[in-house]
Formats: sequence, C-alpha cells, structure tokens
Amino acid sequence: MITLWKEFIPLSISDVTMSIGDPMVNATMAQMPKLQTNLSALGVIKALVVLFESPIIMVLHASNQLSSQQEARLALKKFVILASAILTSFLMFLAIPTIFFPLLQLVGLTQTVALHAYKMFVCLLFWPGTIAFRRYYQGILIIHKQLKAVARAGLIRMLVLAFGLSIGFYFHLPTTYLAAGSMILGAFAETLVVYWGARKFCNLPSIQSNEAEQDSRYPKTVKEVWKFYWPLANSMVCVWTGRALLVVCLARAIDSSIALAAWPATWAIVVLFANLTRMIQQVIIRNQSSFHPFEFIIFATTIGLTLTVLILGLGVSSIGAQLLTYFVGNDSTLLSTVKAVLCICAGIPILVAIQNVLQGFLMCVGNTKAINRSTLYAIFTLLICAWAGVKGNLLGAQVAAYSMVVSLICENTLLAKQVPWKRYTIRYLQHEKLQEGIS
Repeated sequence: MITLWKEFIPLSISDVTMSIGDPMVNATMAQMPKLQTNLSALGVIKALVVLFESPIIMVLHASNQLSSQQEARLALKKFVILASAILTSFLMFLAIPTIFFPLLQLVGLTQTVALHAYKMFVCLLFWPGTIAFRRYYQGILIIHKQLKAVARAGLIRMLVLAFGLSIGFYFHLPTTYLAAGSMILGAFAETLVVYWGARKFCNLPSIQSNEAEQDSRYPKTVKEVWKFYWPLANSMVCVWTGRALLVVCLARAIDSSIALAAWPATWAIVVLFANLTRMIQQVIIRNQSSFHPFEFIIFATTIGLTLTVLILGLGVSSIGAQLLTYFVGNDSTLLSTVKAVLCICAGIPILVAIQNVLQGFLMCVGNTKAINRSTLYAIFTLLICAWAGVKGNLLGAQVAAYSMVVSLICENTLLAKQVPWKRYTIRYLQHEKLQEGIS
C-alpha cells in the first residue's frame, strides 16, 4: 500500500488543483447578488462547454503513450490542432444569439437565466482548445518524468483563478464575467506553463528502439491517430452527454430553480473529491503485474473511503455546514438541499476509485470496447432513473444524486464482469516467481 500511495500522490496533485476551481468560483458567487440565477446559468453552461471538451479529455492518455515516438507525437499534435479548431468552431456557431437562446428555451431555462448563461458562454468559447493543448503537453512532461512541472502548472492555475476572482470581486465586476473569465484565464495560464516546461522535449528523437518505432501500433498520420484515439474518447463523450441531458431533466423538476442551483454546486464539491481518484488508473497501468488484482481494489478502496468520510463530514457536521455557507451562501433552502445531496453522494469517491481500477485492468489488455459499452449502459441508467424521478415529482437534486449512484454501481458491475481476473492473477504469480528467482 505504501508503494502504491507513493506513486499515486504526486500524480494526483494536478487533479486536486483542477478540481478545486469550481468550489472557488461557487464560493465567490455565493457572496454576490442573484446567487441562484448565476449558479443555474453556470451549471448549464459548464455542462455544455464540458460536453464539447469531452472528446479531448483523453488526449492526456494518448499523449502519455505516444509522445515517446517522434512521428506519433507530431501526428498527435496535428490531430489536437484539428480537433481544437473543430470544437471551437461549433461553440462559435452556438454562440450566435438566434441559435443560443432558442436552444436554452428548448432546454427549459427562463429568459433571465439564459441571458446570464450567454455571457458566461462567450467567455468560455476557447475552453476546449485550451484544455486540449494543456493535456497534450502534460503527456509529454509525464513521459519524460517531469511530474513536478505538471503539479507546478496546476498550482499556478489555481493561483491565477483565485487572483481573477479576487480582483473581480473587489472591483464589483458582473458575476457572469467574473466567474467564466477567471476560469478561462486559469486554464490558459496552466497551458502556458506546461507548454513552457515541455517545449524542450517536443522535438526530441524517439525514446523507443528502432524496432518499437516501426511497430504498427504507433500511429503516424492524423487518420491513424483518430483510429487509435476514438475508443478512448467515446466513453468521455457518452459521460458528458449524459450529464448535460441530466441538466435537461432537472429543468423539468417540480423544484427546478433550486435543483438547477443545488445540483451543480453540490456536484462540484463531490467531483472535487472523486477526481482525486483518477490517477489510480495510471498506477494500475504502470504496475499491472506487480500486485495481485485484489490488492489494487483494496488500495483504491482506502483512497475512496478516506474521501467519503470527508464528504460525510461536510454533509452532517456543524463545521461542514459553516464551510458550505462559503460555497452556497446563507440561503437556508439551498443549503439544506446541498447537505442532503452530499450525504447521498458520499459513496461516489469509492465507486469512482473502483471504476478506475476496473477500467485500468481493461485498458491493459486493450479491451477499450468493454469500457465504452459499460459507460453507455451506465448513462442510459442515469437518464432513465432521473427522468422517472422527475416524472414522479421527486426533488430534482436528490433524484440526480440517486441516479448518479445507481449508474456508477451499474457501470462497475458490468466492468467487473469483463475483467480477465484469472489472467491478472496468473501474471502476478509469474511475476512473484520471477522476483524470487532473481533474489
């Protein structure tokens, strides 16, 4: 466990600094007027923008794997440029007022929320492209073992975000521009820092041997990169499409105004903790034969359980209630809803930690189709549960929380059924015998 934790902690620092951004934004907005309206607008726009970001979320994984081969690295860079241009063009198209406002009215938002959402949306037009390049250069840094540079860039992003929020709050800037503007500035600052750190590695020759360079598994053109990358991207597209449609369901709940404000605010806190488990998958891939598969499960559970206890502390303790007022303000209805949803979502870090282990197992044997299939079933379960709850006139934010828990349980069950457990156990036993022979 100590060995695995030592590998996990440095990798998770960048996720910590990234995840803390949303609660920082919510905490600042909680001190400004029109809290529910702005939280609702930000929740909808963040869901929409991240939906367009989802195809490039796995660029980090691709860059980490391909950057050791020069030709593949250059092909991936061209792919990132092309993908960023396409995604940004789509966002600019949606930003046309005659398209944007009818779309949000179709979703079910009021004119006031839609107007606030439009201002935020314009500030975040270059979000997918910025994130794509950040992930590309992060992968180059990781493959060259520059983990401190990745962590340092994340810290700078957090500082720039905090500075932007503080300046905007001090000068009483409109909340819409303050929130979205600070977010894009923080992301842009992190991208510049990782680029600066990775620039000396971008044109290096391949790390691999000549035989590995000629391996057909390394894509050498943009078309080949797409074929390689699509299975990785597909699951993320499904996830964020489902979460965007979840917002559509909440807009039709009996308490839609509270639900649209409480769920994004609560989910930002839950994701802050759940995202701390994401690098478990990288630990699994690096050490796939060195530990028994159930040792990885225990390792992931210890991480998830620690985070679950922290979430429960926020939801049920008096200190947690005081902390939550900084994120959601003193609105008693909103605060009580957030506390209830936090208690429902407390187990999500454990579920996400185990999900990362199971996905890591499947990625190591190249069975990415199983990951995509499980994700698709989980999203279908999420939306069915949410729609049924809304139709049953249940409280929207709590429906979203229960639906998310059920969908993750469904996904983990399907993933576990497809993991080749016997194969991993045999690998581990062979590795143990080899180590005994060496000693």
